[in-house]
Amino acid sequence: MMPFCLAAKTISDAWFQLMYNLFDKAYSQNIQKGSFENEQYRLQYPGIAVYIEHPSSDMVPTIPPGLGIPAPTTMEYIEGYFANYLMNPEPAENETYTYASRIQHSMPNGGSQLERVVEILRETPLTNQAVIEIATPEDLDICYGKDGKLDPPCLRLLDFKVIPSDNAFHLTVSAYFRSWDLWAGFPTNLGGIELLKQYVVSETSLKNGPMYAYSAGAHIYGYQEEIVRLRTLRLK
Repeated sequence: MMPFCLAAKTISDAWFQLMYNLFDKAYSQNIQKGSFENEQYRLQYPGIAVYIEHPSSDMVPTIPPGLGIPAPTTMEYIEGYFANYLMNPEPAENETYTYASRIQHSMPNGGSQLERVVEILRETPLTNQAVIEIATPEDLDICYGKDGKLDPPCLRLLDFKVIPSDNAFHLTVSAYFRSWDLWAGFPTNLGGIELLKQYVVSETSLKNGPMYAYSAGAHIYGYQEEIVRLRTLRLK
């Protein structure tokens, strides 16, 4: 099966394109492991590659009021996700890790992983080494979710890259997710990652640039199918 590739202006635009094309491009998969295992199915893309030109604008998907569907996220929630899950390294009760505990992971030579990436970009902006690793090999044995089931990080890495354009250095970020809830996770995750990119921009004096996102496990859950069909008017 071919991956689905799209170019979008904003996070909201990318989200709607993924929702709209899902029923033509995805396959049905019974869940054997992870969230809702043996309870739900996924409608899952075989792979996605997403380019977002202006990720700082229009992060929250629009839901027409007449549909009576709650928005999948809010700007307030995105900002809280950035502050609490991408920047605060302390896991909450019953959490074995957060993305922030990996992003802010202490390095052997001092500082955090995020601080090291900022340092690299300041000194050598045209580098291929400014990568933050979220996942570790041990995650397959040690990462349990609040439900007590094994749940390795969905987000695996963040790759910061500088692209020279219009006589300026623009910072981009590429994110890879092993598994990705498209309805609510996609806009919240990418909104938070965009705020993280803006933080790195502020620390390096670079210009803010586009975003790239990839996944071989991007999906909606069976219980979300009805509201996705309502939002896209892709009724059976």
